[in-house]
Amino acid sequence: MLGKEVNSYSKAQQLGNKPKAAPKIKTKKPKKKKKPYVHRGRIIPKKKERTKIEAADYNRMIDRYGNYCQECGHTPIAAHHLVFRSSIGTGNWRNLCPLCDKCHRRAHTSFEFAEYLRNKRAAELGPHFGKDKYTLFKERLIPNTEDSSYERFMKGEEEHAAHSRKGNN
Repeated sequence: MLGKEVNSYSKAQQLGNKPKAAPKIKTKKPKKKKKPYVHRGRIIPKKKERTKIEAADYNRMIDRYGNYCQECGHTPIAAHHLVFRSSIGTGNWRNLCPLCDKCHRRAHTSFEFAEYLRNKRAAELGPHFGKDKYTLFKERLIPNTEDSSYERFMKGEEEHAAHSRKGNN
């Protein structure tokens, strides 16, 4: 037997016929639910929920600004967050601007162009256009997180911006 080694033990002896241990069952610990963020007794939703664009807000943006790019007039359009989502810019129609793909890319690559769009909207709707009711509540600009308080405040800001524009002309 050249090159081959023969094992003189049988297979049973080699394995030792030891009983196999029962597999360990891993029990997953239930994930702890994170406590909601509470500010002055009000639950504040997570950023992801607050920055999402709802269909009603998208349609309101289209009704207000049209179904074409605000800068060049081309179609199709994308809804651009003027105050970026990373800065908790809301998905509210006031913070959305219809832009074509070219202008949308430009808004994300050129700080000057993005700032121009924000300033243009701030002149139209006031400086708080990109904030939602929770942000205004946290800044103590409205007394609660009800939609009526939020809309009343934003309407006042819009009227104030309109008076400022008339005063400058």
